[in-house]
Amino acid sequence: MKKQAFNRRLFLRGATTLGAVGLAMPLLPSLSRAADLDFPRRLVIFFSGNGTIAPSWRPRSENGRLTGLSTILEPLAPHIEDITVVEGLDIECAKSRWQPSSSFHAHERGLGGILTGTHLQKGQMEAESGYPAGGSVDQFLADALAADPNTATALHSLQIGIGTRRNGAGWYNRDTMSYAGVDDPRFHERDGGRLFNMIFGDVDATSQAYERIRRRRVSVLDFLKEDLAKVDRRLSSDDRLRVRQHTEAFRDLERQLSEVVTCQAPSGLGDLDARSDGFWLSSGNIPTIADIQIKQAVAALGCGRTSVATIQFGGGLGALNLDCAGFPGESWHALSHEGDNNQSAQDKLTQMNRYAASRFAMLLDEMKRVPEGDGTLLDHSVVLWVNELGKGNNHEHHDMPLIMAGRLGGFFKKGGRHVVYDRRNTNDLLVTLCRAFGHDEVTTFGIPELCSGPLTELMA
Repeated sequence: MKKQAFNRRLFLRGATTLGAVGLAMPLLPSLSRAADLDFPRRLVIFFSGNGTIAPSWRPRSENGRLTGLSTILEPLAPHIEDITVVEGLDIECAKSRWQPSSSFHAHERGLGGILTGTHLQKGQMEAESGYPAGGSVDQFLADALAADPNTATALHSLQIGIGTRRNGAGWYNRDTMSYAGVDDPRFHERDGGRLFNMIFGDVDATSQAYERIRRRRVSVLDFLKEDLAKVDRRLSSDDRLRVRQHTEAFRDLERQLSEVVTCQAPSGLGDLDARSDGFWLSSGNIPTIADIQIKQAVAALGCGRTSVATIQFGGGLGALNLDCAGFPGESWHALSHEGDNNQSAQDKLTQMNRYAASRFAMLLDEMKRVPEGDGTLLDHSVVLWVNELGKGNNHEHHDMPLIMAGRLGGFFKKGGRHVVYDRRNTNDLLVTLCRAFGHDEVTTFGIPELCSGPLTELMA
C-alpha cells in the first residue's frame, strides 16, 4: 500500500490557518506539528473471545511501569511502549443480576454488553434472549463523526470478521458486538472480497468525481497571495528572500502532495473474489485471513475511508479451532470449558490467546507503518483489545483482559504502563472513549447505575 505522509484535506485546512506570517517561519517542522493536531481521530476495537488464562496473561510491572510481558502478551514486546495493560474492569452489565432472564448465556451477555454497557433484551434467540437494550460506543462515535462535515468519511464504520460465522438459526447476539441502537445490529463482514469491494469499490483515480476533486484543489499560496503581498512590502530584503525561499519549499511540498493517491488498496492480497465462502470459514486459513482483513482495515483507516472499525477474531463463542496455534481440530470454545487442573487444556488455551496477541501485534505493526506528520496512524488512534469474558471456564465477567494502544493525538497517556483497578465497570471505559472524542457531555453510557466517571488514570 502506498503510504501518504498526511491527509491532504487536513493539511490544507491546517496550512490556511497559518496565514502569510506563518509561512515565513521554517516550514516542515511547524507544518508537521500543525498537521498532527488536526489529524482525524480513529477508534479500533479488536476482539477475541472465551476469556483468558490470567497467570499466563498478567504482565510484570513495577510502580505501574511494564517491566516484562507474559507468555500470552509476549508477541506485543515490540510495542511495549505503545500499550497499556489494564486489569480490574468488570463487564458488570453482563452479569445475571442485570439481565431480564437468568437463562441468558454468558457469552452472549458479555459480547452484547462489552461495547453497549447494557443488558440483553428478551427475544427469539437462544435461551429466549435478544439484542442489547442500547447501541454500542463505536456506533455512537461513528454517528457523531458522520454528522460533522469536517470528520465525515465515505464509510460510516467497518465491522470486520476474521474466521467468524453467523449461527444458522439466527442467534446473532453471540456473533455481534456493534449496534446502531436497540434491535439494530451491525454484522461483521468475514468475506475479504466483499470487504475489499465495500472499502475500495468506488475509488477510481480516473473517475469524473476524482477529477472534480482534483480541480477544486486550489493552491494555498494562491489563496494567500494578497496576504503575502502585504507582508512582502513590510519586510527587509533579507527577510523577503527568506519568505520567498520558504514559499518555494511550500509549493514543492504542495506539488508532491497533489500526486498522492487519495486512497489506494493494499497490494498482494490475491484474487479475493475467487475465494469461496468455505475459505473464509476455515480455521486452517486463519493466518492468511487475518493478514488480508487487518491490512484492509488499516488501509481504510489510513486513507480516510472510515475512522471507526471493529475487528472480531472469532465470535462470542470463539468458533474457531486451534489450527493456527499448532493444535489442529481442537475447539477453542470447548477447551475453554475445561477445569484449571487440566494442564493440557490450559497450555493450549494459552497458546491460542498468544496467537490472538500476535494478530493484535500485527494490527499495531500495520498502523505504525502509516506515517502521519511527526507520528503514525497509531498515534492518532486508540486501539482496544477486548474479550467477552474474564475467566473462560466459569464464564465470569469479572476482570476482563484489556490492552489499550495509541494516544489518540495525546488524549491518553503514553504506553508502557500497567493500570490495575479495584473493581471498576467497563461502562466507565465507554464514557472515557466518549470523552476522548470530545463528548464531555456524556456522563453515563449504558446502564447509568454502573457509571462512576471516566477512567482518568488512562487520560493524559
